[in-house]
Amino acid sequence: MLQGKTLLVLLIGCFKSVFSGTQPIVKTTSGILRGVLDDEVMSFKGIPFAHPPLGPLRFEPPVPILTPSTSRDATALGPSCLQQFGTIGIVNASFDILLFNTPPTPENEDCLFLNVWTPADTGGAKKAVMVWLFGGGFAFGSGSFVVYDGTSFAKNQDIIVVTPNYRTNVFGFPGAEELFPEKVNLGFYDQDLALQWVQDNIAAFGGDPKKVTIMGESAGAQSVLQVIQRHPVDTPFRAGIIESGAIPTLYPPTNFSAFDTLAQAVNCSQSPGEERLACLKNVPPEVIHAWANGPEGVEFIPTTDNITWFRNPIERISQHKTAKVPLLLGTNQDDGTLFAVGQTSLEGLIEGLSLMVTIEQVRALYPGLSDVQIIPLAIRDFLLICENRSISTALIGIGMTDIFRYIYGAVFQDLQILPNIGAYHFSEVKEIFGTFNRSTATAAEATLSHTMQTVWANFIKNPTSSPAPNWKKWVPNNNTKALAKLAFQGNVKLSNVVDASPAELYDVPCKLLQLI
Repeated sequence: MLQGKTLLVLLIGCFKSVFSGTQPIVKTTSGILRGVLDDEVMSFKGIPFAHPPLGPLRFEPPVPILTPSTSRDATALGPSCLQQFGTIGIVNASFDILLFNTPPTPENEDCLFLNVWTPADTGGAKKAVMVWLFGGGFAFGSGSFVVYDGTSFAKNQDIIVVTPNYRTNVFGFPGAEELFPEKVNLGFYDQDLALQWVQDNIAAFGGDPKKVTIMGESAGAQSVLQVIQRHPVDTPFRAGIIESGAIPTLYPPTNFSAFDTLAQAVNCSQSPGEERLACLKNVPPEVIHAWANGPEGVEFIPTTDNITWFRNPIERISQHKTAKVPLLLGTNQDDGTLFAVGQTSLEGLIEGLSLMVTIEQVRALYPGLSDVQIIPLAIRDFLLICENRSISTALIGIGMTDIFRYIYGAVFQDLQILPNIGAYHFSEVKEIFGTFNRSTATAAEATLSHTMQTVWANFIKNPTSSPAPNWKKWVPNNNTKALAKLAFQGNVKLSNVVDASPAELYDVPCKLLQLI
């Protein structure tokens, strides 16, 4: 006998979605959704996929929301989860807000919503789906940020775009001793529940649950890798896209100090345990939010629990405890420039990254450059390129051959947020989503946006084939031109956007880390 959620999903599948007029209607496990039809795209926004994580549900895994008979207006974006900019961030709070959260979105602890954009033409085969996991250092970010609007991507590429929220900073990654290990990384449980929601409901929007690609940038890219590691079998996706993800081959050990600092700051001074947790659940969210964004705020990052976040990804891959799915992954030519702002000590960088190399060895990799010039290159190479290489090599070692590596080099004047910042971290995202500033963009930028959408969509639709002309699958320890240099030297058309290059030209620093 069918029970519970299984029966519920089957019943919903029997309902017919109504895609007509200016307010399309879709029936889901979250309710009967009334969306908007605009510019050949149907959007359904602010869809709850979990009960509000408030009060007793704060610091708890998300609870699925199952209200199929409830009628819901899905025409407006839901609020972002409570953000932490404060003293934690890439450059500083003001800069990070300007770059990532302009115009600012409303924030609320009640924030477990997602958004869906689907082409108005729902005829023919079920469509491929992209689920976006946003970046922001696990401190901030939202599926409701304007830069992640899925209209252009869905319309131009005939795919479905889904952008879920997940809890960040202390609300998503509390790292508390009393929550260890099952509940320390709540944001990852939010991600998994959103992926399950897609599996249960995306067919109602014209999508194919067997053709889901998870995609993320920065912390979102790290999330993609960890999702793949969390789901070695019965995966709720078939491919992944990793953009500029700093993916350490060995994550730091468990540390509960950040949560302890918060508890003391809000007068929950009990010893770690149920009493202290109950105290913290009763603290008004605005109090925690103000502290986290104030001068005393500290950083909250994922805790190594080996359930949702694994200390040694390479070892886990070698043990075949990861999903064998195609990957498209890479970095930007100037991925280190934002993180290098204000840094002048190369020796301090080497120590901070725990690199087992000497400063003389690093300097020798970049002849003729000063330490200040080397710092952004070293950040890009050691933190991004080499780690991506090690992950890719490990996956190929267990038989995953569908790996496409890239480096993105487009530089447009209207995107230069700081002098000589180049093709910086995050600069490709607006091109892929088509949310660049059309009033300041050149014709070349508009062309590249459509090209990048096409390349990414080609992979989403068929992740085992080359996503662009002249782009080969990557093979380690081989001078085959299998690294795609994207949009270098003004090449912005699909026919020339890929400049095939030997990966070894960029992987030279990895020799110091014994990754070659």
